[in-house]
Amino acid sequence: GKRLSSCHSRPTKDLHPHQNTSQILAVTAKNTLLLNFGLSIAFPTIVIPALQKSDPDILLTKDQISWFGSLYFVTIPFGCLASGPLTHKFGRRTMMLVLCAPFAAAWLVFYWASTPGMLFIALILHGFINGLMESPVLTYVGEVCEPGVRGPLASTTTLAALIGVSLQLLLANFFDWKNLALLNAVAPVLSFIALFAIPESPHWLAGQDRIKDVERSLMWLRGWVPSSHVKKEVELLQTNNNTATAESPFKVTLYKEPTFYKPFALVSFTFFVGHFGGMSTLQTYAVSIYGSIKSPLPPLQATAIGGFIQFAGSLFCVLVLPFVGRRLLAISCTLLTAALLMVLVAVDEGWAAMLCLLGSVFLINTCSKVIPWVLIGEVFTSDVRSVASGMVTCLGYFLGFVVNYSWLWCLDVFGLRAMFISYATVSLLGTIVYYFMLPETEGRTLEEVQAHFRGELDLTDVNYCRHRRKADQPDGEVNAAYSPDV
Repeated sequence: GKRLSSCHSRPTKDLHPHQNTSQILAVTAKNTLLLNFGLSIAFPTIVIPALQKSDPDILLTKDQISWFGSLYFVTIPFGCLASGPLTHKFGRRTMMLVLCAPFAAAWLVFYWASTPGMLFIALILHGFINGLMESPVLTYVGEVCEPGVRGPLASTTTLAALIGVSLQLLLANFFDWKNLALLNAVAPVLSFIALFAIPESPHWLAGQDRIKDVERSLMWLRGWVPSSHVKKEVELLQTNNNTATAESPFKVTLYKEPTFYKPFALVSFTFFVGHFGGMSTLQTYAVSIYGSIKSPLPPLQATAIGGFIQFAGSLFCVLVLPFVGRRLLAISCTLLTAALLMVLVAVDEGWAAMLCLLGSVFLINTCSKVIPWVLIGEVFTSDVRSVASGMVTCLGYFLGFVVNYSWLWCLDVFGLRAMFISYATVSLLGTIVYYFMLPETEGRTLEEVQAHFRGELDLTDVNYCRHRRKADQPDGEVNAAYSPDV
C-alpha cells in the first residue's frame, strides 16, 4: 500500500479565543455521565468482599457471588445493541439526558436491597443503562470536536470512567456499601444538570434537517460566536449529512464492506487483548488478588491505590497519545505488561509482587483500557458509526463477562500463577498483532483511515511526527476527521 507522512499541512488561521474552551466544556459535561459509569463498575469490587464476610448483610452463595461479579457484563451487551439504533433516532444528547433518571433509581435499589434478587435487579439495571450509554458518548465526542483536539478529548472518555472508579474505591474506606450507594445516587442528578447545558451534536441535527438548530449548536461549540462565523460550516455539514443519510444505517450491504468488517475485527481484537490480558478481573477481584499475593498493604488499601494507578495510566495516555500515536503506545505497553506479569510470576508475593501488579495495572490502563474506545470513534464510517459502535462494544462487554464469570473456576483449577502467565501470553500476542495490523490514526482524517481499510494506503508503517499538527482551522471548515464520505 501507499505510505504517507503523518505531518500533513493544513490551512491555518487563529482560532476564536474560546473555540477550544467550548468543546472542552461540552466533552466534560458528557464525561460526567462516564463518572457514573466508573462508579457502577467499581461497585461490585466493594460489595463482593462485604458479602463474603462471616456475617454479611445479604447472604450469597459462591455461585451467586460469581454472577454478581459478572452479571454486569451479561446485561450491558443488550444495552449496547439497542444503543446504536436509539441514538440514531433520538440524538446523542437526548439519550444521555434520559439515562440519568434510571441511573439514580438503580443506586436507590442498591441502598434498599435486602435480598439477592434486589441486588441483581439493580446490577442488571446498571448494566443495561451503561450499554445504552455507549453509542451516544462515543459518537458525541467525535462529532463536536475538531481534529486538533479530537484525540486528547476522545481519550478522556476512559479517564472520566477511571475517575469514577478511583473515587468509588476511595469512598469505600469511609462508607459501607449501602450508604455509598445512596451517595452515588447524587451523581446522575449532577450529570443531568451538566448535560442540559450543552448542545446536541450538529452532525445528528443536520441529518434531521434541523438547520437552525445546527447553526445554534455550532455557534456554541465554536466558542459562542455569531452565526456569520459558522455559516459556511452549516452549509457544508448540511450537504454532507444529507448525502450520508440517504442510505439507511441498517442496510446489510454496508456491513459487507471492508470499511466495516476490518475495523470491526481490529477493535474486537483490542477488546480481546484487554479482557483476556487481565483488564477486567484485576479490577473486579482486586481485593482478593492483593490478599493472595500477600500484599504488605491491607488488600482494600492496595485496591484503592490500584484505582488511582488506573487513573494515572489513563491520564498518562491522554498526555502522550497526541505525541507518540496509537501504534507506539499500544506495542510498547502490551510488551511491557507481558514482561511485568512474568516477573510477578517469578517473585510470587510481597512488595515486589505488589509493585509488579500495580505496574501492570498502570500499563493496561494506559493502553488496553483506552485504545479500543479511541479507535471506535475513528475507524468507522459515518453511515454505520452509531450501529457499529454499539455492536463492537456489545462484543467487548461479552468478553468481559466470560473472563469475569470464569475467574473463580479458573482460579480453583489452574491457580493464580497460571492466570498471570495466561495474561502475559495474551499481552505478548497483542504486541505482535498490533505491530503488523494496527494503523496509526493519530492526526488522520476519516478519509485517510478509510483508505487504509480499503487497502489504498498503509498506515501500519508510518513515522508519526512528534510535533502535533496545528489544530487551527479557517472559519467555517468542517471537521474533516468526521466528515461523511461523499
